[in-house]
Amino acid sequence: MGDAETSRAQAPEPEVYGGWQDRPEPDYELGSGWRTLRWASVVVGAVPMLLIGWRALEEPSQVPVHFAIDGSVNRMGSPWELFLAPVLIWLLCVLGMTLLSRRPRIFNFPKPLTSENVQDMYRLGERMLIALAASAAVLCWGMVGAMPGMPLFWLTWVGGAGVVGVAAVGIWQMVKA
Repeated sequence: MGDAETSRAQAPEPEVYGGWQDRPEPDYELGSGWRTLRWASVVVGAVPMLLIGWRALEEPSQVPVHFAIDGSVNRMGSPWELFLAPVLIWLLCVLGMTLLSRRPRIFNFPKPLTSENVQDMYRLGERMLIALAASAAVLCWGMVGAMPGMPLFWLTWVGGAGVVGVAAVGIWQMVKA
């Protein structure tokens, strides 16, 4: 046997982790840009909620609450109904993903985690959730932009494309890693 074959035969097999309880804790430091983006998404995504709540108090009994794909109004309703959808998106998507991003150990990954890839997969998963939260914050601004006098409806498309793009690239990076 050659030296390369001998060293391969003696190399220990990487440990494969089953459930999240078996996985090690993250041992890396996320960069300051990613940490800033994580919390900026929460704040930037919360501002539209405040704007919608403030507008809901001032609006008449009926306001546009549903919009066609081109941004035209196709249903009227209570100002508080207009407030509900963006708040739910902010709570679940922006705040929820931001909080979840801090716990990569419990994520579902597209391939088995081993002692050789676990920290890289954690990092990729955490970054993906932070970027998804940022895209959802942009989506919240687009929902506010649908209100009369706020020409930001196009941000709905930007945020939606961001969500799809970030998810596709993030999963591809994890499969490739």
